Amino acid sequence: MKAIKKLAGAINSRAGSFIFFALSAAAFTFFSSSNWAYGWIAELYPLGEGFITLMLCLTGVCAGLSLGMLLIHAFAESKIHSKGVKVYGIIHIISAILGIITFVYTFILLFGIDQGFTAAGFAKGFNSLLPNIGYLGAALAAALIFTVVQTPKKAAKAVVACVVIAALMISPTALSGIGSKTSGEDLPQITLQSEDLMDGAKIVYESLKKGEKADAKNLLADNNACWTAQYPDRTPADAQSDINNSYVEIELAGKQTFNTAIIEEVGNQAQYFRLQALVDDEWQIIYQSEKIQSQRICSFDAVTTDRIRLSIDKFRSNDTPVKIKSIKLYNEPKRDAENFEVTAYQRLDGDVPTEILARGDEYVANYARYYDVYSTVIVFGAVHWDENGNMGFGEGGEEQFAREIEALKEIISRRSNPEHEVKLVITALADGTWGDGHNGVNAYMADYWESIADKIAAFAAKYEFDGVDIDWEYPQTAADWECYDHFIARLDDELQQANPDAILTAALSAWSLGMSEETLDRLDQIQFMAYDGSDEDGYQSSLQQAQEGIQAFIDNGADISKINIGIAAYGRPINGTPYWATWRDLDEANYWDNKYYNVHDADQVYEGTFCSPALAGDKTAYALFSGCGGVMVFRVACDKTMDDPNSVACGVENALHRYFNEW
Repeated sequence: MKAIKKLAGAINSRAGSFIFFALSAAAFTFFSSSNWAYGWIAELYPLGEGFITLMLCLTGVCAGLSLGMLLIHAFAESKIHSKGVKVYGIIHIISAILGIITFVYTFILLFGIDQGFTAAGFAKGFNSLLPNIGYLGAALAAALIFTVVQTPKKAAKAVVACVVIAALMISPTALSGIGSKTSGEDLPQITLQSEDLMDGAKIVYESLKKGEKADAKNLLADNNACWTAQYPDRTPADAQSDINNSYVEIELAGKQTFNTAIIEEVGNQAQYFRLQALVDDEWQIIYQSEKIQSQRICSFDAVTTDRIRLSIDKFRSNDTPVKIKSIKLYNEPKRDAENFEVTAYQRLDGDVPTEILARGDEYVANYARYYDVYSTVIVFGAVHWDENGNMGFGEGGEEQFAREIEALKEIISRRSNPEHEVKLVITALADGTWGDGHNGVNAYMADYWESIADKIAAFAAKYEFDGVDIDWEYPQTAADWECYDHFIARLDDELQQANPDAILTAALSAWSLGMSEETLDRLDQIQFMAYDGSDEDGYQSSLQQAQEGIQAFIDNGADISKINIGIAAYGRPINGTPYWATWRDLDEANYWDNKYYNVHDADQVYEGTFCSPALAGDKTAYALFSGCGGVMVFRVACDKTMDDPNSVACGVENALHRYFNEW
């Protein structure tokens, strides 16, 4: 009993209260910094998105209770033994226990300890934590002062000291970046071959509300100042009316031709924007989309004009202005494609190849237009493995697989440009919902990875595939990742022995990179799954997410020239629930918009976000300008056929034609 009282007294002491405040505050910060995990947390945990809210509230309350105990010691030490404080102490002890539990959980989550102790996991966690570490430091500094003061008078003075410390640690720069954890300078650098055409430009008009001060000139200044676009007084029906929008009009130094714009925002307040050009005395929309964020690349057909408008059509908040740091225009020339890749995943049971052939030559020729765009086609979901490391092919068996592969080869051969090379690759190992059970790969690979590698190499040689793709989602422990490394090394050696030109690719996510640098070096293509993960607005595939993910790959030792940026041809709900809707089936789909309302799928009706053709073109442009290997589309059967200009593949093709001499 005495031991329990001593423990309770230690927890409720000044030092104990500070320690448990620090643990809870750290847990809150760790979980806030792990927002990249919110998507799968919402899918896997019973409470869904409610679990995220619960964790933030729980850690916040625990920190508040510990801080309350510190304040009692600082301001009301004489009442520490009163009945009311004793009851509060019991509550605090419970919160302290919860604080320990949440700290351990969030630490494991942030640094990927559940996947083993890896340098990559700690590097990723630290990089995610870095934007919030100043806030945590200020909170701990303030609490520490309350821990050491002994009198109310000194405590009162400490309050002033805490404010000063917080002001010093949380700089105006940090405050201005709320809503955007990454600046343009922190993203992978892009290289353009043309000069910025804004030199000599001037602001000729800026829409202002009464009392506002004009500051659009900051768009043309080489500094960190911004144009503060204010929320206009309008109704939603007026959203596309220039009179009611917040916009700036810029006169260029003579007529200029351009096909690319780069816009930088501080924060994430612009929810929809447009670029217009004055052509033949009429304002024409040349580009429009959701989200700007740190660095938005806009790719569009070349236009010639001496006057442009940047219009903010939708704001995240009525009360918070949009801060646009800069806008730059470029006329990017065409160049040789060299080793740029456009990869696409294709299932044999999605668009069934034999059924496509049966629909006649005209349909086949139209369908084959995909393969004028794609340079690597990855056959996905056809090969499975049992718990004993045996290869299987589903209900149709290997004979049906062979027929469909030959039919697919026939369709590819009917592309309109036979000079365009198309490589055919097989996903020979997959996890999750693709037939082997979630994380089932971890179980059978531990025992059979050597024989599986050998079987895959022989299988690829038998069907004359140009390479092999691995989609292991995901190794969980250090032992799993070590197995992954050994498996890739053996498979690569076996493939090269049979065919020196064989390529090895892997589907990877930026948040699960526990392999060695040697393994990353062995891969010829990295299929970066830049989709599914939701940002703070529920968008599953923004350009910013792709940019940040590429940086994570680079930090883990990947060669950027091997990375193909993923493009989803399907949508996900804003609320993060595990439902998918295909772009092909979306009747309201247009070239520009990524967000749609009342999307019907799987007996669900939801607000869904997609990767529009325009965004697919932007990702293609970004891949080119940043030195990436190319882009990847998942998957063919989700996309509209290319006789529809709103096909995602058409968006990619448009960008290819803008920037390459031939494709």
